[in-house]
Amino acid sequence: MDMIFRNLLGAAAALLIAGCALNMPGKNHKGAYNEKWSKAKNLTYSGGMRKQVHDQQLPAGAYGKEGKLQDYKLGNVSHPAYGAASGVVGVNVKPYGAFEHFYWGWTVPGASHYDHHRVFAWMPVAMAKDEIEARNTLEVMLTRSALTILNDMNYKYKPVKTPYQHNGLAFKQWYLEQTGANCSFARMNCVLSLYVPVPRPVDRAPPFSYFSMAGEPSWYFSAMDDDSFPRLSITEGEGMKSISENVFYQKLSARLPGWVYFYMAPNEVGIGDDNKTIAYPYLLEKGKPLLFIRPNK
Repeated sequence: MDMIFRNLLGAAAALLIAGCALNMPGKNHKGAYNEKWSKAKNLTYSGGMRKQVHDQQLPAGAYGKEGKLQDYKLGNVSHPAYGAASGVVGVNVKPYGAFEHFYWGWTVPGASHYDHHRVFAWMPVAMAKDEIEARNTLEVMLTRSALTILNDMNYKYKPVKTPYQHNGLAFKQWYLEQTGANCSFARMNCVLSLYVPVPRPVDRAPPFSYFSMAGEPSWYFSAMDDDSFPRLSITEGEGMKSISENVFYQKLSARLPGWVYFYMAPNEVGIGDDNKTIAYPYLLEKGKPLLFIRPNK
């Protein structure tokens, strides 16, 4: 049993550490909004994710005479990214609704998105006197919010005594359990893992980021490479996807300030139903899913 749970902890850490090839740093956090890209792509690019972010081209009927995406043509049927059971207040579930027959398949030719969740953020510079305090502040915010939401979803949690170490910093990890469900302390088959690295200061956040931080000095938590991005993920035993992760992450995003962004990887977000996952990637901004859909024909 000790070997089994060690393997799960290692798998949780490995999934969180695994990433794509290093991208060269740039100044995109200061850049102008690219009207040819979705807001999701603009934000993830600014957040450091430069090479594996693609927008989906929708069928011609989704675009108007001028080639602009027409939300109203897509209907108002909600989809899993909106976490119908989340109860998040103020999130409009109308855009991009009735498109599952072409968007669920994720048909960008040759495209491969980042395959693990990432977090990036632009924290107000006034929230911390230095980068160490900024790191600790974000870690506390993510910890408290995540555990509160899991408690509301009727999950119990207990800390992992010897969490994984990476780059001189320890992950924060917890075992999860829900009475009568798959996650069990005894089996140690569900783990919540959090890793927050030290940020760097930037003179201003992107002008199109969340309104309270747009263009303001900030502590920048980048999602750029394997070693320097924050991450928060739920790992379940092999073949398991029993937790409604779409609801969990949407609630978490809504609870946190809008300057904290969650990139949700394709086929990684469970919907709590027969091990099904959401096939496409999306971004969460203050509880609202932003989809990688091309705004122009």
